[in-house]
Amino acid sequence: MQFFKYTVIRLALFFVVFLPLVYLLRWPIFTAGLIALVIAFALSYLFMNKMRLAANADVQKMFNSKGPKKSKHDLDDEAAEDRFLDGEK
Repeated sequence: MQFFKYTVIRLALFFVVFLPLVYLLRWPIFTAGLIALVIAFALSYLFMNKMRLAANADVQKMFNSKGPKKSKHDLDDEAAEDRFLDGEK
């Protein structure tokens, strides 16, 4: 949940900077996007450290919980391959 909250806040920071640069100051879209990206990154890095770490923990937990589960047959196959490869040396 922290990951989505962090992402939404970073996107909001980006658009808070991007939209005035494009519509009020009439900057080119690429330049405004680059400036908004740098400012949003800097602000989130400096002021949202705890939220960034919590989002990182959420992503890590998500990737650790999902993954291919190896069956006993797969583990036996891997052990046999390891024994065979160790015997070739």
